[in-house]
Amino acid sequence: PNSPTHLIGKILSLGLLLTQSTPIQARNSGNEVDYSIYGMSMQRDWLYNSKTISIKTLGCVWGYVDSDYGENMGCMPNDSGDGTTSWYMMANCKRAQVAYQMHASTGSTSCNNRDFKESLVTKNGVAEFAYILGSYGYNSPISSNDVSSFPMCEGDGNGYYLSVGCSSSGGFTIDRFSDQYCLEYEETYDTLSNFNSVMKSGLKCYKTYSSSTDEDVSYSLANYLINDSGSCSSSESSLCTTSDFVSQAGSGGFQRSRGFTSGAAGSFSNQVKYTLGSGMLLGSVIMFVGILFTNRRKRHAMMHRKFRQSTDKKKKKKKSSKSVSSSSKKSGASRRPKDTGVFA
Repeated sequence: PNSPTHLIGKILSLGLLLTQSTPIQARNSGNEVDYSIYGMSMQRDWLYNSKTISIKTLGCVWGYVDSDYGENMGCMPNDSGDGTTSWYMMANCKRAQVAYQMHASTGSTSCNNRDFKESLVTKNGVAEFAYILGSYGYNSPISSNDVSSFPMCEGDGNGYYLSVGCSSSGGFTIDRFSDQYCLEYEETYDTLSNFNSVMKSGLKCYKTYSSSTDEDVSYSLANYLINDSGSCSSSESSLCTTSDFVSQAGSGGFQRSRGFTSGAAGSFSNQVKYTLGSGMLLGSVIMFVGILFTNRRKRHAMMHRKFRQSTDKKKKKKKSSKSVSSSSKKSGASRRPKDTGVFA
């Protein structure tokens, strides 16, 4: 595991990780980062960068209900039981919702075009909207007590059903319907003039967050309202204003956000990462080539050493064989008897 090859593999992997772009870096253009792929939650950097946030109610909008609370809003149940009701008929339940605008500023909000951020619409009706205001707001003009008597698809005792509806001018009404799911409108039962007056005058620029009184925007009225709402554009209602993000996303474009991170800091950190990664890659390549040449030299040296050793052994063998033969000859001559003939 501690071999040079294993070490080089680790260095290469680390270098590739450092030079690899993240999803945000891959879409980095200059000092601008594309956050549209992450939805509206990444576009609401103003929610955390503002010192004051206020809302301005726009009126009543016939909008979709949160599917998890559909039965509480008098919608069709999630399962018809007999298979006669299609799933899309149950999922697309609509009720009277509150449309409003969010305004935020680093100073004080005036609820005009300069501090406008987004148009929103509730998902659980005016009753939930009033409850959130009364529970988390300071001196809220409306609360759950003001809407406790509002019916939600309840029978009137005469074969009809009453529920909160919307007038053509964008005000809240109590309407009469002929079916139990309040889909077949019959007539207006009550115009709710007093309630509409309070909604219009009391919430024309109502503060939902202030850095001087609220410790954290995550636990402020503004955040609770946003969590209970969805974006609203002019294509859904004439009361709503299409934000830049919604309009550009709908046309295939993207919104660029500068407030989420510092472009200069991001660019510098990217340069540092790419420099380190490139340096490590280059170093690992040099080390790899060096190890290859070193091993090659070692192999050549070992081969020459083995060749010399084998040559020396052969020479020694030859010398030993020669010495053995010469000594045998001398010993043979010494053993030969001396001539003792007549001429001796």
